[in-house]
Amino acid sequence: MICKKLLGKKSFVNYILYAICDAFESDYMFSAAAIAYFTLVSIIPLFITMFFIEILVFNVDILSMLPKELLHSPLKPLFERIQHIILSTGIVSGTAIPIMLWFARGVFLSVERSFTFILGKCNPAGYIGRNILVVLFIFVLWVLMFGFYSLKLFFAVVFPLNFIAMLISSAGLLVVMFLILFCLYYFLLPVKFHWKIVFKVSVFVFVMLVFFERGFLYFIENISKIDILFGSFAAVIVFLLWIYYSAIMVLIGAGILKAKLIAEGDYEGKL
Repeated sequence: MICKKLLGKKSFVNYILYAICDAFESDYMFSAAAIAYFTLVSIIPLFITMFFIEILVFNVDILSMLPKELLHSPLKPLFERIQHIILSTGIVSGTAIPIMLWFARGVFLSVERSFTFILGKCNPAGYIGRNILVVLFIFVLWVLMFGFYSLKLFFAVVFPLNFIAMLISSAGLLVVMFLILFCLYYFLLPVKFHWKIVFKVSVFVFVMLVFFERGFLYFIENISKIDILFGSFAAVIVFLLWIYYSAIMVLIGAGILKAKLIAEGDYEGKL
């Protein structure tokens, strides 16, 4: 109820302030922890699903497909593990991909349920519809990554050993990340919003995530003693913390949209 007082004026800034306040008042942290857990369980099957076809088409390993920004992120140990699974174990095949896809749903289902909790409205699609929606969303992710790598190869041929190719690759990664965030809000929310407000929310959350990643990596590499505390488990702890705090920011985006519903009298949940 305290946060609602911040909605005296219908403005995007007030919506942001409400969402930050509501993150504490409505305990977004529990939803973020659930997303972090399901991400830990689902991310390897998810990336295997998304990279498998690219590996077959382009005949390359995973690490060569990734921008250097991702190779310096907490995801690097996971990519190395995925490459080992695909190239060395022989467990991944065309028939195994549907099984991988089934386990990969977890992270997006947890995000979708968290959106439902925040917006106070169940998804009208039902259980089957929600699962189909998540699978389609994963397919959209695959299309975006496939397109990104295809463009990366194209510019590498057009601009060999040129900083322009590297610049385009880095910019392309940011665009793909933003599109993923936009699609997350546009397709997985239980309430449909106009694309303009979804775009504004996506831009705000995207900027937060970019600055958070830079600050988080600096803290882990220069200040934190997490490797001393957790030893060989440090990579998993760092990854969970990264996903946890990133998830809170994504949920704050849903909180901004919740604030808009409340300000316009369309919110159906409990305050």
